[in-house]
Amino acid sequence: MIKKALVVVVLVALGGAGYWWMNAPVGDSGPEARRGNAAMQMRAGITGQRWGRGGAATSTIQVEALDVTMSAHSPTLPLLATVAAKRQEIITAPQLARVEDILVEPGDRVEAGQPLLRLSAESLQWALRQQQAAITQLEATIRIAARQHEVHQEELEQARANYQREVNLRQQGFSNESSVQTAADALRSAELQVAVYEDESVQRRAQLEQARIELEQVQSQIEDLTPTAPFDAEVVAIQTAPRVQVASGANLMTLIDRESIYASTQIPLSAYRELRAGNAEARAIVNGVSYPVRISRLSATANAGAVAMELTLPDDIPVLINETIELDLALPAVDAYALPQDALYYGDQLYRIEDGRLRAVSVSVLGYQQRGDQPWALVTGDGLDGGMTVLTTRLSQPTNGTPVTVVNGAHTDNADSGAKADIGSEIQAGTAQ
Repeated sequence: MIKKALVVVVLVALGGAGYWWMNAPVGDSGPEARRGNAAMQMRAGITGQRWGRGGAATSTIQVEALDVTMSAHSPTLPLLATVAAKRQEIITAPQLARVEDILVEPGDRVEAGQPLLRLSAESLQWALRQQQAAITQLEATIRIAARQHEVHQEELEQARANYQREVNLRQQGFSNESSVQTAADALRSAELQVAVYEDESVQRRAQLEQARIELEQVQSQIEDLTPTAPFDAEVVAIQTAPRVQVASGANLMTLIDRESIYASTQIPLSAYRELRAGNAEARAIVNGVSYPVRISRLSATANAGAVAMELTLPDDIPVLINETIELDLALPAVDAYALPQDALYYGDQLYRIEDGRLRAVSVSVLGYQQRGDQPWALVTGDGLDGGMTVLTTRLSQPTNGTPVTVVNGAHTDNADSGAKADIGSEIQAGTAQ
């Protein structure tokens, strides 16, 4: 019974203490009393009386703001692009071979004609020796035939002399018709041997020329075992290694002409129309460094609401083939109000500050800019006018009529300078004193 009584007494005491605290008068007892529930007020995005303080004075939300005016701004379109090269060469194996040595490394710059690697192929050495032997044999055959031709010419002269002698003897009655016929047959045989030599000589010379051509082909194939750079280039990839046997046509190395590198991307159809209407500037962002690039080609067809675009890159930009890079495309300037993107709500609404209170205004977004590391929106709308003050502090649930106090003196936007505005992102709340 005593324990139950103690529990009841404790509960009654706690209830009385809570009632006294909730109804205690507001005093200036210290920082904690003044702070109140400002954080809760900010989270709700509204102002009002303190909890349990009926009749107490109201407080406002402390915010930051920006005074904006209409001026010419160039919308910036962020893009992702893929790096490629229009002039690219893949070095392949001329035939089944073994890699003996690789003379360059990826990233090396090479000159036209510079050796890149060395291959070996025993079959070509065999073919070379065979062709050299065939040429030697044909040259010897031609020399033998030439000497034999000299003998045949002597035999022809002898046959002519014999025939003439037999004819003379027949006329003098010292020979008969059979002897004359035999001498005539020998003469025709000698003449035929001499005449055939010319045709056989042409044939042998043609065979020798064919053998020499085949030898040159083998020698050229052997020279191909030391591939060279076809133009001044950069080595971007090596697909083999020393002592590796490669098949005919296998990829060994990839070269590119740095002067032919470009970036390919796609832009929305709306941006394409703006580009056609005026000039645009583009910059590539690599490792935080900006490089000027030039738009070299715009496709004449659209695909799924986008248009293909190519941009020529400077040859000193440190990018790799197939690398994805960031691009900033500056479109033709438009007349608009510039404000931090955090000042937009629901994509098409901002809050003006008039007489210390918020007023929602619908806007149309014409584009964006990147100022430092913060995106800015370019907007226009019927409810906007020059010199107005716009809320820039990000509130979770702002409403029309919410009382606010501007604590940063309403900085002005820096037109199209790209400078980062002095806008804080932390919400500061104040309470009535």
